[in-house]
Amino acid sequence: MKDPELLAFEMRQAAQKSPEPLIVYETLYKPSEDDKKLFFNAGRWAGGHRDWIARQAFEKLQERGEF
Repeated sequence: MKDPELLAFEMRQAAQKSPEPLIVYETLYKPSEDDKKLFFNAGRWAGGHRDWIARQAFEKLQERGEF
């Protein structure tokens, strides 16, 4: 069994040698304000709210094939 201090020293050295991970941020989709409103109201319909605006939004998303 290794000495705990030696093990910790080796682990610190190994951690310092590893390169930084490459992180890439890419915007895949940025919805417009109208799309945000549409998704919000369609989600209200799916959540049980039964008003006319929510129903229209849900039907519009069904037509677009996104729901």
